[in-house]
Amino acid sequence: MSNSQIDLRRIAEQIDVVLTEIYAEYVAKGSPTKLGGLRFLDVESAKTFAFEKSRAHEEGTVIVVSAPYSENKEAIEAKLNEGPHADKIRDIQVRTSPDAGKRNKYFFEAAYFINIKDWLTDEAISKVVLRYECTGNQAVTRLLKENVLPIAREVMQYFIKIVREDEKKPEVVGFS
Repeated sequence: MSNSQIDLRRIAEQIDVVLTEIYAEYVAKGSPTKLGGLRFLDVESAKTFAFEKSRAHEEGTVIVVSAPYSENKEAIEAKLNEGPHADKIRDIQVRTSPDAGKRNKYFFEAAYFINIKDWLTDEAISKVVLRYECTGNQAVTRLLKENVLPIAREVMQYFIKIVREDEKKPEVVGFS
């Protein structure tokens, strides 16, 4: 598979499969799952986080992380631009919930560009095939895990951290 033959849509679909590994880590820690894709409830903040569908984008793919948030878009962007892999952010959207009962709830989605063509080369795939005695498809999956999971893991941890910070309410002095 040469770089010109990479089907970015199929790679995005495979990235979604690879992201289930991170999702499983949160579930194993006791985060209940939610319906509709790679969604889980962070018990501490009582908020739902998700990896949305990855998609082809220019010369690579984007992974999309979503989380609830109450601040304005500018505050969200500022925090994300201070976070891990900020240089990979291609788009930040703030939207309301599609659920009728949650119209006053806001979610942000951040799309992080993954330039897979830089490391998903014929040479890299061939090396993995030889080293692990696997097929080309298995080599691609291994390369996706090695390159995408660390980025996605750091981004999700940061999203959870900033939402938890937002949920902390100031203590009222004088009341017990």
